[in-house]
Amino acid sequence: MTFSLAARCARTGRMGVAVASHSLAVGAVVPWARPGVGAGVAQALTDRRYGRRLPELLASGLTPEAALKLAMTDDESAALRQIGLVDVHGRTAGHTGGGCVAHAGWRAGAGVVAQGNMLAADGLWDLMADRFAGTSGELADRLLTALRAAGKAGGDVRGGQAASLCVVDATPEGGVLLDLRVDDHPDPLAELERLLGLWRGDRLMRSAIDAMLAGGEPEPILADLDLAQRAFGAGNREPSFWRCLALAGAGRFDANLLDDLVRRNPGWGELYHRLHTITSTTKRTQ
Repeated sequence: MTFSLAARCARTGRMGVAVASHSLAVGAVVPWARPGVGAGVAQALTDRRYGRRLPELLASGLTPEAALKLAMTDDESAALRQIGLVDVHGRTAGHTGGGCVAHAGWRAGAGVVAQGNMLAADGLWDLMADRFAGTSGELADRLLTALRAAGKAGGDVRGGQAASLCVVDATPEGGVLLDLRVDDHPDPLAELERLLGLWRGDRLMRSAIDAMLAGGEPEPILADLDLAQRAFGAGNREPSFWRCLALAGAGRFDANLLDDLVRRNPGWGELYHRLHTITSTTKRTQ
């Protein structure tokens, strides 16, 4: 009742997992990812213990195949499980039990493992693996592109409801880089794509805020905030608020922009006066 893939980026060493299903909040129960270790899924008859056990076994030095074999020891429901995983070296392993509801299967490629069950057609796991291999760019985009290809080809036979996307760094110190979840939506993959764009806008905004507080040059800060505002859309004006603050800090206060923000939400005016004092003090002490 789920289709997914876990993969490693050969260029960056980052690992990620993407999942879609007609099961509510699938991102909370099926995928797992641990920085510096690996990523994977446990679906069909879901058992969250695999999401805890498999990364521990990989961290101990076992290969994905050995870790999966050991984790499944004495699992009386193995025939109903579907599991896929990739480690920090790009090695993969997978399992689709004979009791999984058709259409069900899995496919491993170079640094990627794709799987699905209760699907609209056979071979969607092959489609995901091939699409991932044939797509360039950031790991998150490649995962989502592969997932959307399977969705357009039929995906879960019951339709869509939930999806998730997670990317972790190649080292434990790098941590979780991206973790997005759509718990309930009529088009979860489109919503996941929207959230990915919003997440990137948020990163730009936060980077611009850090640069502003550090006394950076205003033009690059303003440019990033403009890009962030495009990603956020007209319904969320937070990047414009930070643009207003950045302009004031550069001696170019835009009263019209602040008035427009306050008309939409009076709270922006109160926050502006609180933060303008802080940023002005910061600049004077540099």
